[in-house]
Amino acid sequence: MRTHVFQVVSLALLLTGCATHSKTEIAQHQTVYNKPLTSPGAKFGILPPVVQRTVLAEAGPAEVVDAVRDTSTGRVVYKIYFRDNEVYPTMYVAPDGSVLNPDLTVAVSAAHGMRVRPTEVPPKITKVISERAPSGEVAYINQETWGGRTVYVVTFKDEAHYPRLLLADDGTVVDETP
Repeated sequence: MRTHVFQVVSLALLLTGCATHSKTEIAQHQTVYNKPLTSPGAKFGILPPVVQRTVLAEAGPAEVVDAVRDTSTGRVVYKIYFRDNEVYPTMYVAPDGSVLNPDLTVAVSAAHGMRVRPTEVPPKITKVISERAPSGEVAYINQETWGGRTVYVVTFKDEAHYPRLLLADDGTVVDETP
């Protein structure tokens, strides 16, 4: 029994000695690193989902190096910084997902526009729709603003035979997506 107690006490002293030694070791080392570690991915991950979607839609695979919530102008603006800032300059995003210019005016509205009836579109648009899809039945038309220009997004009921049609307000076909 005495041997068993001696072994337990010896083991306890050994473990206590190791713990004390570790604490002493940590206290003796100094480091210049004293800030909590955060990654650009973690910062991006805490942005509101609508802001994340805007950044992904606008910059796609661009590498985000920082994401900051800024209130210095009296309103909330998310500033997104990219590794290649010549190709992807700092992006300013409003809480609603709108892309802002550096002066905080709206560059690309997050609003998808408004639905309009076929009878409410300009005659030039109606003419192009009937020329491009003479037997296509329109499901709905959205009037959107893309970078300061009005675009009509025409969606047909039979999308397999009549794909979505994008038309500028002068009737010209737009080949890009919003």
